[in-house]
Amino acid sequence: MMASRPQTNSLSYQIPSILLNAVNIVPRNNGAPALSLKGLRCAVIEKTCLRIRMLALFFVVVITSAHAVAQVDNLVKQLEHAAALITDNRDANAEKELTSILRVAPNEPAALNLLGTIRAKQGRLPEAEKFFLRAVRGDYKYVAAHMNLAHLYMLMGQPNNTISELKKVLLLDPGNAEALERLARLLMARGAIDEGIKALEDSEQSQPLSVKLLLLLGDAYLKQGKAAKAEARFQLALDQQSEETDAVLGLAQVSLLKRDANTASQFLQRARKMVATSPDTLYRFALVALGAGLYEEANGTLLAAIRLNPNDPAYFLALGTTWIKKPDLLEAEQAFRRALHLQPDNPTAQMYLGYALLEQKKYPEARHWLEKSLQKDKSVPETFFYLGQIAQEQNDDLGAIGFFKQAIALDRSYSFAHAGLGASYLRLKNYALAQQALELSVRLNPNDAKAHYNLAVLFARLKNPERAQEHMQVVEKLKNAKPNEPAGAKPFEPR
Repeated sequence: MMASRPQTNSLSYQIPSILLNAVNIVPRNNGAPALSLKGLRCAVIEKTCLRIRMLALFFVVVITSAHAVAQVDNLVKQLEHAAALITDNRDANAEKELTSILRVAPNEPAALNLLGTIRAKQGRLPEAEKFFLRAVRGDYKYVAAHMNLAHLYMLMGQPNNTISELKKVLLLDPGNAEALERLARLLMARGAIDEGIKALEDSEQSQPLSVKLLLLLGDAYLKQGKAAKAEARFQLALDQQSEETDAVLGLAQVSLLKRDANTASQFLQRARKMVATSPDTLYRFALVALGAGLYEEANGTLLAAIRLNPNDPAYFLALGTTWIKKPDLLEAEQAFRRALHLQPDNPTAQMYLGYALLEQKKYPEARHWLEKSLQKDKSVPETFFYLGQIAQEQNDDLGAIGFFKQAIALDRSYSFAHAGLGASYLRLKNYALAQQALELSVRLNPNDAKAHYNLAVLFARLKNPERAQEHMQVVEKLKNAKPNEPAGAKPFEPR
């Protein structure tokens, strides 16, 4: 199923496009940058274009003559030779060639850009930055040098500078699909979804978007809940490439957003017939299967994705959720621990591990992970709810009430938190507040058997056997219902 999608987290240093396509940067284990030349391709060398640019530079200071033209030809050959040496990982020789060029033309942008590439390969990022900045000072319209600065700033952990350089690239070269994709993805990753969408929409007005960009825009609309706009972009992607599985899965997600399970299942069936080689696409398939309630299929698909890429914490988070649905809490716990091993400060993984431990009655460790999650992110009502459940189990109903109220402050429609609040009030014999909280919880979620049971207990204590019996009858109808995943937990979304 599914055509492989290029990884979006790789960084590439561009040697001028008239010389080479790209040199890919990948992080070393120690965090220092390393260069991977795998897949490097030689592009067609457009000597005429390079000559024109070089001649324009030299004719400012050199009288037109056969000798001057010969000098330019020699510099062109030197640049070509230096680029070829970099391709062959003969950086020391390339640097000698470039140093020779810069003695004659100290501000030649192509030579500065190539030398910056060498410094980046060596992990000498501040020096690389200086060369790239000199290249754009020498020729502000030099797109390749701006792109290299964008890649460099990303590697240096300077996203604002990365965004600035990518915007410059798009001003100089509005059709640069790579810059557009990187800019949109970076903006969305930082939570600026509206700005990322605007960048894609602005480009869409002047030229058709590629399949990759249509998928990116469709996913962004999905995050905003704009089903019609997302559907239109996924359909356009399919019109361009009928076997694009991510577009089919996008349409399945649109159907789930519209609560049209039948259509979602049809799209999933179509996606099953496609060959999957991309772990990200398998992951997306699993998310759609999760949303459609196909937990076994989601589980198997995630295991296949992990075999292809065992180092993505998001895969293990989703896998843990499928184990919870089986249920197999030990497997879920291991999946969440693996996610945390890969990303130790991930508050979502900490919260889900806390839940898995809570369900196994390992309360002290569960509380430890939930509190760690809360230190990183206080915006998730589930974290407060689970801490409230632990407080209840440890007979601290006043503490539990505080946690449940914090969960409700974040999400007033959170039925489980209202039910927990009512249960603690019931145990404290505050029957008026217990009834208020429990009745609100069942209005929000009529299928919560525990809330109905507590209402039955409440009405029995209030000497109202008719109401008590009414809620016990509901409990009987619901007793065979399958347990939920982490109560009220938000579904996973595709990256």
